[in-house]
Amino acid sequence: MQVNNARLGPVQSGVAAPATIADSPASGEDKAARRERQETPLSAPGRFQQWGRLGQAQNRVAQLQAAEQSLSQVYLQLRTLAQRMHASAMSPEQQGRWGEQLARLSEQLQREGQLDARLQPRALEGDAARYRYQLDKVDLLGPRPVRERVSLLLAGQQQAMGITIAPGQRPAETLAQLNRHLAPLGISAESEQGRVQLVAKGKADAVLRQPILMQGEGVRVPAGEPVLIKASPEPDALAPLAEAARKGELLSEREHLNRVMTRIQDYAQRLQAQRQLILQQMADDWPAPAIEQRGDAAPLAGPASRFEQLVAALLAQANVSRHNAVALLRKE
Repeated sequence: MQVNNARLGPVQSGVAAPATIADSPASGEDKAARRERQETPLSAPGRFQQWGRLGQAQNRVAQLQAAEQSLSQVYLQLRTLAQRMHASAMSPEQQGRWGEQLARLSEQLQREGQLDARLQPRALEGDAARYRYQLDKVDLLGPRPVRERVSLLLAGQQQAMGITIAPGQRPAETLAQLNRHLAPLGISAESEQGRVQLVAKGKADAVLRQPILMQGEGVRVPAGEPVLIKASPEPDALAPLAEAARKGELLSEREHLNRVMTRIQDYAQRLQAQRQLILQQMADDWPAPAIEQRGDAAPLAGPASRFEQLVAALLAQANVSRHNAVALLRKE
């Protein structure tokens, strides 16, 4: 087995940033325009609007960092497991211990709620969470030498959707037919290990929790009266590893282990990219002027982060304190 030695980027307690925010170029603006905007005093409502947006951005960055921490924890565990599997054979007792350890890790991740069953950070899902269900009791993507017309009726729908699967038809063509019908419902069809996976956004999850009424011609779906086929919720990504370890069959899950590790690396890169994008937007929107350090202030151990510089700039410009914050809101 090829063990991927690439490391996830360390989860930083602070926010990485260049030493000087003012040097970051803003798209579509020249230096003179940015300097003029920087030197123009804001009204009290404008200052508090900046504070509000700053707080929202900081909260978003904190969510992304929390997800990175959860991903890093899982990745380190799986990398250690992969290295031990590659170095030497594991006894049934050792595999059993790994099974229990993975089960505890899965329970912990569920309690924290940062990652979904695929270990995808919920911070990447946007406003609508995604729920995945497998059609593992019927094969709509495998090759067959016979043409078949299949009808599917989802819960709450008045009319069944029909697809035609030709002999030797490619899975992508079958998925395209399904997606034409499913898209208006907030559901999409994907391929997962040769089976159809249905992905619901937000409240569309309630549709897939109910059985699907299907009718076919005896090739993939039984002919005659329609049959109820229930899609199975996607299992936890760590569940197959934990189950195989308990049975002493962990070596058979090497490919699954590698897929999960690769998936985690991809998610980590996307989290880091989103975090850097937010910080860059903050720097472009509100370039912080240089703040003179007070003579009696203790010297900083290192360069301030973007958020620290932005907060310092807003404090210097607004001179806000707990006692005059409400008064400032009433001024123009």
